[in-house]
Amino acid sequence: MKKINVVLLLLILTLSLIASPATLLADEGDQVVATVNGVAISKDVFQATLEAQYGSYALQELIQNEIIRQKADALGVSFNAEAFAEMYDLVVNQLGGVQGLQMFLLQNNVTEEVFIGQLQWNMLLDDLSRAEVEVPEGALEEFFEQNRSYYDEPETVEVSHILVDTEEEANEVLALLKNGGDLLTLASERSLDPGTASQGGYLGVVPRGYTVPEFEEMAFSLLVGEWGIAESNYGWHVITVHTKNEAKEAVLADIAAEVERDYRGSKALDLQSYLYKLEQEANVEVLWAPQQ
Repeated sequence: MKKINVVLLLLILTLSLIASPATLLADEGDQVVATVNGVAISKDVFQATLEAQYGSYALQELIQNEIIRQKADALGVSFNAEAFAEMYDLVVNQLGGVQGLQMFLLQNNVTEEVFIGQLQWNMLLDDLSRAEVEVPEGALEEFFEQNRSYYDEPETVEVSHILVDTEEEANEVLALLKNGGDLLTLASERSLDPGTASQGGYLGVVPRGYTVPEFEEMAFSLLVGEWGIAESNYGWHVITVHTKNEAKEAVLADIAAEVERDYRGSKALDLQSYLYKLEQEANVEVLWAPQQ
């Protein structure tokens, strides 16, 4: 995450600058940005110090941004706000929700605004890298067949369960549920599964091969709305199925855009390599040198 590192360098290191006494002196009439025991630090000295020590990083970032902007114009690629919103939701979920995100930002000493900007920058760069991949005739069909198992929809069940120690307790819970007992309450009070107890025992949509065999056999044999019990090495499961979906083979024509994007992604350069390629292709003339 090169761009975040550059920004962090500017944010962190500029706050820890230690200037020699000579650089702290401000000429009369200069704008003062701070004083130390009555000794002024001028804005000109402050800016000159930033330019001398960190100007090359800032200039490199500006050059890279302009290279990317020009390439995006040339390829007709624009930032996809809708796709980014979906991706950002996934990132936040992977970090553990809003609280996890805040902890991540705190640990990395970066603001959410900067973090979002970096993700947007990476996303655009990735789109550009993919856009430059050529797709020969017949390549998508071959790629689709090689990766068919990824695109085919497996048989799944949407399922909840309550995990208990004994068959006797499982039958007791099952009877309560069949007589109108509240799944959320019973799961919270009785389930030994810490990952689902507070969620009404909800496991979500699971394909075959995701759970232990005993659980799977019962879950896939139930009709929607039915209850059943099964024993596994974890204990006794009281299981109910909310929805069922049969296995479905993917059709290339229905998901051609997704397959093409995946194909381009499999052939595209990684972001650092692609950015280096763009820099090598660009005619960049640096007319500035940092003050010493």
